[in-house]
Amino acid sequence: MEYVNIDKKFKVIQTTSSVTSEGKTTFQANIAFLLGQKKYKTILVDLDLRKPKVHKIYNVPNTEGVTEVLSDKVSLENAIKSDKNYGFDVLTSGEKTEAVINLIQSNKMTKMFDSLREKYDYILVDSPPVINVSDSLYISKVTDSVIFVISQKDTKRGLVKEALSLLKQNKINVIGAVVSQVDITKSRYGYGYGYGYGYNYSYEEESD
Repeated sequence: MEYVNIDKKFKVIQTTSSVTSEGKTTFQANIAFLLGQKKYKTILVDLDLRKPKVHKIYNVPNTEGVTEVLSDKVSLENAIKSDKNYGFDVLTSGEKTEAVINLIQSNKMTKMFDSLREKYDYILVDSPPVINVSDSLYISKVTDSVIFVISQKDTKRGLVKEALSLLKQNKINVIGAVVSQVDITKSRYGYGYGYGYGYNYSYEEESD
């Protein structure tokens, strides 16, 4: 993360994937822990408002989170959960709502992230998969960059290409990719991936 962000241009970093169960939330939690160990003030924000998981990893109730902050039921300061054993803070998604896009596009969401930027070195945002719902595309408006998670075990190449195409079409800054759930007995992933500014990606053509 430090080498990808060598110039510290990316403070709010979003993680997404093609579909569910690709390990993006676990990846974000691990990165948050490592950044915390290096004394970076870090918070993990759960913006997967439809299927939140961060509260399960942090082992806290999914109450008084993002939705409560945006609806003025609780202050941002009181919604943030801290635990020295983890080394990073958490802002859970909060109560589920049908008005997900309205919340993501609200001025209050932008102001919430402005406040977080003033307080933290890194703000890691767990967001929904790109396929099927457009939430991540809207969330990218309040983030600086995206890391794309690919499950080597389960995700079909066509879905990955479709998701990355959507991100590219929306001019979203993808700074890297992570291959998760890797079967170490296999010698090749079948994906071309890398890290760096202006991240490049490519895929081998499938044979007929």
